[in-house]
Amino acid sequence: MTEPRHFAPIDRTATGIVFGLAFLVYLASLAPTVTLEYSGALVVAADHLGVARPPGFPVWTLLAKGFICLFPGAEYHGHPNPAWAVNLMSAVFGALACGLLAGLACRTAHEIVPHRRESAVAGILAGLLFAFSPVLWSQAVVAETHTLTNFYFLLLIALSLRWMARDDARSPYVLAFLAGLGLCVSPLLILFLPVLLLAAAFTSFKDFARMTAATLTFGGFLLAEFRWGIQRPAYGVSGIAFALILAGLLAAFRPSRTVGFLLLLLLAGLIPYVYLPIASDRNPPMNMGYARTWEGFWHAIRRGQYEAMVPLDPFAHPGVFLRDGLWYLRLVRAQFTAPLAALALVPVLGLPWLNRRAWPPLLLVLVALACFAGLVLIGGNPRLDVQNTWVARVVFLPSFALVALLIGVGWAILWHGIAVWSRRHRSDSAGGHSEES
Repeated sequence: MTEPRHFAPIDRTATGIVFGLAFLVYLASLAPTVTLEYSGALVVAADHLGVARPPGFPVWTLLAKGFICLFPGAEYHGHPNPAWAVNLMSAVFGALACGLLAGLACRTAHEIVPHRRESAVAGILAGLLFAFSPVLWSQAVVAETHTLTNFYFLLLIALSLRWMARDDARSPYVLAFLAGLGLCVSPLLILFLPVLLLAAAFTSFKDFARMTAATLTFGGFLLAEFRWGIQRPAYGVSGIAFALILAGLLAAFRPSRTVGFLLLLLLAGLIPYVYLPIASDRNPPMNMGYARTWEGFWHAIRRGQYEAMVPLDPFAHPGVFLRDGLWYLRLVRAQFTAPLAALALVPVLGLPWLNRRAWPPLLLVLVALACFAGLVLIGGNPRLDVQNTWVARVVFLPSFALVALLIGVGWAILWHGIAVWSRRHRSDSAGGHSEES
C-alpha cells in the first residue's frame, strides 16, 4: 500500500498555476542578452566553464552551462547569444521557487483552516506576491544566481516539513546531503543548518541528537578549515582526512552509525567545490581568484576580493540593530506594500489560538525567517545608504519568500474568521426572526 503524498492535489494545482503564470511573465520580460552588474562575468563563466565571482558558485555554473547546451542556436542580432539561455535559467528557477512557495503556503494554511479552497487561494496569493515582488522579478529575468538559491532554499524547507509530517527514515539522510550541497549553491544557505536541527527536534529526540552531533562536527570541520586549512595545503588536506576518518569510525559502530553516515553526507555535499581548481587550471576567460593554487582557491572561497564583513553585536549596539531592523521592514514594505505585509503578523500574533497541528510548520517558518533576516542583518551589518540598499536587498530574498508565505496564511485565517462570524451572525438573525414570529 502506497503512502499518501505530502502535498495534496489542490496544493499541486496551486503550485502549477503560480509556476505557469510566473514563468510566462518572466519569459515575456526576459532580458534579450547581457545586462549590467555581474551578468557578463557570470555568462562568460558558464559558457566557458570557468570560475564565477567568489565564492565560485560551482552548482550554478554547471547548471547554466547545461541551459546553454540546451539552446545552442540562441542569437542576438545575428551573433551567438548564450546570455539568453542563462537568463532563461533564472526565469525557470524563479518560477519554480514561486510555485513551490504556493504549495508550501497552501499546505500550511490547510493545517489552520478546514476548507481547501481557502488554503488554495492563500497559496496562490503567496506565490504571486513573491513572484511579482520587485527584487525577485528583477533577478528572474537576468543572468544571476539568486533565483536558484531561493528555489533551493524553499526545497529544503519543503523537505523539512515533509520529514516533520511523515517521520520517514530516508529524509534525514537526504536533507543532510542537500544541506551540505547547499553551501555549493550559495554560502548563505549555511543559515539553514539551525532550521534543519529544529525540524529534527520536531520529529524525535533521537533524530535531533543524531543530527545535532553530525551538524556540530561538520561545523567544527568548516571552522578548522577556514581557520587553519587556509594557511597550508598540508593543514587543509589533514583536516579533510581527519573529518573523513572520524565519519568512517562513527559509521563503523552501531550506536554512532547514523551520526557517521549523516556526517559523511554533509561532507559529500561539498564535492562540487572540487570543480573550482579543475576549471581554473584550464585558464578560462573568466577565472576569478585563480583557484588552481591553494591561495587562489581560498581567496575565491572566502570572497577575498570583497570587503570583509564585520558582524554587528546587537547586545553592545542595540540601537544600531533596531535601526537595521526598521530598514529591513522598509524593504519588506517595498516588496509587498504595508497593508499586505501586515497580514504576515496575523499567524504570528494568533499562534497561541491556532490549531496545534499548525504550530510545528509555523514555528519552523518563523525560525527560518529569524535566521535569514535577523542573522543576515547581524552578519552582514549593511550600510544603509541607497547604493548599498540596492546591492544588499537580494540577500534577503529567502526571508521575503517566508514573509509572502505568512501573508498568504494570514489572509486565509482572516477570511475564514470573517466567514465563520458571518455564518453565526446570519444564524443568530434567523433565530431572532423565528422567535418574533
